[in-house]
Amino acid sequence: MGAALGAVLTYLAAARIGLDNVVESVVRSEGSWVLAATALMVASLFLRAESWLAIARPALPGSRLRRRDVTSATMIGVLMSATLPARLGEPARAMVLARRTGRVRETFPVLLGTLISQTVLNLSALGILGAIIVGSTDLFSARTEGLFLLSAAPLLIVLAAVLAPALVRRNGSSRLARVLETIRSALLRARTGLAVFRDPRNGPVAALTQLGAWGLQLLACLALFTALGLEDRPGIGLGAAAAVLFAVNVTAVVPATPSNIGVFQLAVISVLSTGFGISVADALAYGVILQAVEIATAVVLGLPALVREGVTWSDMKTRALSSAPARLSPHPGTGAAESAH
Repeated sequence: MGAALGAVLTYLAAARIGLDNVVESVVRSEGSWVLAATALMVASLFLRAESWLAIARPALPGSRLRRRDVTSATMIGVLMSATLPARLGEPARAMVLARRTGRVRETFPVLLGTLISQTVLNLSALGILGAIIVGSTDLFSARTEGLFLLSAAPLLIVLAAVLAPALVRRNGSSRLARVLETIRSALLRARTGLAVFRDPRNGPVAALTQLGAWGLQLLACLALFTALGLEDRPGIGLGAAAAVLFAVNVTAVVPATPSNIGVFQLAVISVLSTGFGISVADALAYGVILQAVEIATAVVLGLPALVREGVTWSDMKTRALSSAPARLSPHPGTGAAESAH
């Protein structure tokens, strides 16, 4: 329903702008450059998987983590994030990798902590993108400061992981105290996921591969300017690509729809039209193609990973929802065995 609503809003926006103009911009795009952008996106996901492997190894020194298992879990997470709202692909990939370790209850919180480590590296990448934007564009003067302020939101996740165990302490022997102790224990295991920052061997590998993945995505955004014939417009270059990548990632902090459909295009239009003078039709066409590339990459890499893990998309959706903070009530008529599962 969320995806359908986003698609309808995008269609209405295109109709208001002039659907024929948007379609014309999409049709005239050069397929070879779109394929090049897709290849860069694919390569960036493999680098993200390599970064996660470097982060997870010092967090789980007693587990034998295989590169192909981490890669499969990463691809499944990307697929689930592309088809479900609220970034449910993140707990999904942690769950997939935890199953491979054979000790889900112990390793799942730690793997969630490794995702926080990747969030820290992503914040560093956003900071670099911000520096590129400030140094090469006048975007700050175009009343788009709100996007930059939103980029600080993930810091709350990092602070919560570091400070929460000290705030949640067991006090007494009541049932509530035991629950709090369980929560505190899980938070401490999650904080173990930050061990990579104390590891002189894996730390640089994790940082370089994660930042390298962002660099490849930046090149993909740049390639799509050429695909749409926008590379000769004033101001269009590395700074504009950095602004687009910055905007779509900031607005995706808490996506309301799968792949953030609708909001994604709005962010692209806001940056390219307001900051760089690109027509709204061309900006929307760029947003549509960029998101199509991201979704196609997620599907092409995610479906084979699901097959390898022997699970279906529906299975992963149920597990991702089960690991979310909100507990779901059993569906009416569900059997006792299924409910217990």
